[in-house]
Amino acid sequence: MKDFGLMGIKLEPTLLWGGTPLFSLDDAIKLLGFCEQNDAAVLGIEGFKIAGGKRVPDMDCIADFSTLVAVAGREFPTASREAAKLFIESIADSDVFLEFVLVKA
Repeated sequence: MKDFGLMGIKLEPTLLWGGTPLFSLDDAIKLLGFCEQNDAAVLGIEGFKIAGGKRVPDMDCIADFSTLVAVAGREFPTASREAAKLFIESIADSDVFLEFVLVKA
């Protein structure tokens, strides 16, 4: 697998924080659509809140999908996107911004 960066994509992040693209929950779902079109897999997601000019990790909004590599095999990209969508939809706090680790399998 190789890293699949977000720079240069046609979908703009909600917020750029120190060069790191962050996505609102709505924009995160749109990003998954981009990933589907490009057969990219979601290796992980980290959630943050912006408070007092700082990016604060939200420990309830961290997901690691790397274990799906062994379980899903060749279907890892699809399985990871489906798991990521369920994870994003489970986040109740709309003030969370998400950072993604994407890979091309």
